Amino acid sequence: MSAPIAVPDFSGEPGDAVQSAEFLKKFRALMNIGNITNDARMNSSFENYLKYNSPADEWFKEQDTSQMTWKALEKAFLERFPPIQKAKKSESELERELCELRLPVDELGKKERYAGEEVWSHVAFAEKALSLARQAKINTSSNSIWKVRDELPEIIRQKVKETYTTWDDFCAAIKDIDTSHIRDGVRKHQKEKEEKERVESMIASLRQAQQQQQRRQPPPAVPLSPMSNASNAMQSMNIRNTRTVPATTTNAAPRVTTANTNPFANSGGGQGNLFRQPPPPITSADRDALQLSLAYYPLQPNTADGNRAWLGQLRDWRTKHGEGPITAATGFPLRPGGAAAGSGECFGCGMVGHRRDSGMCTTEPINNRERTFRTICGRILRAAPAAQVNLVEDERDEFSWLGDRALATTAAQGNGEGSSA
Repeated sequence: MSAPIAVPDFSGEPGDAVQSAEFLKKFRALMNIGNITNDARMNSSFENYLKYNSPADEWFKEQDTSQMTWKALEKAFLERFPPIQKAKKSESELERELCELRLPVDELGKKERYAGEEVWSHVAFAEKALSLARQAKINTSSNSIWKVRDELPEIIRQKVKETYTTWDDFCAAIKDIDTSHIRDGVRKHQKEKEEKERVESMIASLRQAQQQQQRRQPPPAVPLSPMSNASNAMQSMNIRNTRTVPATTTNAAPRVTTANTNPFANSGGGQGNLFRQPPPPITSADRDALQLSLAYYPLQPNTADGNRAWLGQLRDWRTKHGEGPITAATGFPLRPGGAAAGSGECFGCGMVGHRRDSGMCTTEPINNRERTFRTICGRILRAAPAAQVNLVEDERDEFSWLGDRALATTAAQGNGEGSSA
């Protein structure tokens, strides 16, 4: 049994939520249910649904309904209270709305309610797109299909072409995509998203560590010990062992001095490493900062893409640090194809298998900044797996500040893999 029709009081006030056309429709339906067709009875019943003392009620009292048919009363009512024309979207607006329709990748593989039914999100998207295409009257053409396809997730684009001739075919292809393909694609997307967030978090931590290091105050001066005072005093002494032959005639022999053999009587002798301070101990903060630096400037392979990435790293480092020192927190980009930092590599060429003083280097020596950073890595990391050794391409004068011979010579010798000739 259907629910009874509720006819609200009509007031005719401006902005009234009850429109005149809607009010008449419900009133006629109610009269049909009561089998009321007599004009007089309909006219008198009509008054009962007008709000007391409202504009509609005042209007009705001015009418001579005793001689008026229902159709005449209905016509007069609509002339006095014309229905408000609802805004209707143009075909171009509907097509624009269609092009702005989106299917977020995070919603793929989920269900939603559409037209009272629970359907997959990609099926609901296809139904919405087809409905808009039909309202815009372009469903039998290929208008804007490529625009909508370009905004679809990669998982959907893999199975849907942009060469369909009608929107009916295009939307049918979307609905026919196997859900197992969508689930596999969503899992892959989620893994890539998590990896990207992890790298971005590491980069943010690296930047924070660099900022904290820059804010650190210089360490307090170490008070001098009695031995240090004695050392400074001996270094400042000017002891000379001089033997002079007095002149007895105008042709006397010139003054003769003997070589000074006192190790403390010259600027460089006697200092050695007796008073040199030991390096500070390695802390967990040093290790964390170095790991973040290596992640921020990863070692690149000796390929065209790898070389371009390395040059971009050098530009980035130069912009951030200028002529500043190399530390575990600042890091430094390593030449592509070299050994991994801290792998026991040669600090002369960046390769493994020999020491710097062995004379076995077969490639151009690494620049001083990379050498410093590799020394820091060797001290902190101790050991790490090695990588392939290759050269990089020349960028002429842009990286002259680095003093890297590989950047100065590879223009002549090419960018092939392996050691230089």
